[in-house]
Amino acid sequence: MLPLTELPSQLAEVITQFPPFSESAQQALIHLFKPLTYPKGSLLVTPGQSSDYLYFIEKGLLRGYYFEEEKEITAWILAEGDVGTISHSFYQQIPSNQYLETLEESTLFRLHYHDFIRLQKEHYEYVQVVLHFTQQYFLAYDARIQLLCTRSPLRRYQLFEQQCPNLRGRLPQSVLASYLNMSYYQISRIRTQLSRDK
Repeated sequence: MLPLTELPSQLAEVITQFPPFSESAQQALIHLFKPLTYPKGSLLVTPGQSSDYLYFIEKGLLRGYYFEEEKEITAWILAEGDVGTISHSFYQQIPSNQYLETLEESTLFRLHYHDFIRLQKEHYEYVQVVLHFTQQYFLAYDARIQLLCTRSPLRRYQLFEQQCPNLRGRLPQSVLASYLNMSYYQISRIRTQLSRDK
């Protein structure tokens, strides 16, 4: 088994879902995954930059966002145990058209694109890990589409609360509004209505 005491707890939790890694694969993981702590509001990627790193979230929140007609659109939000990057930029190695930001002080373990490719070529174990996170990504994508296709703002808000209990109370109202494709004031009215109905 992996020497889990040498790994971040969230990453160790993911790794234990797979068959034991070889000694060389273990050492590669421990060598490459070093913690970096970023203050709240840090921009890890901005439009025009290449998203060269994959970030494993040990603690904190990441979001991807962009502007459309001067309106801020939050495309996605990820928390502990997730992996985040600007996908089109990372996988195609092209400039990003989005921002990648920390919403809280965050402890992240980053992996450069070239190491990401090399690990999969040299250690089959990592192909399984990539497949795991790819599956998680598509499940999250399906849930996001369902959320955005829900016409009722109240139902959309309730669906978000069901899908993302780990984000409850952690997001600024403006970010939540842009994630749910609502106005700041719609969120306020919905929260007021729900508090009255309790």
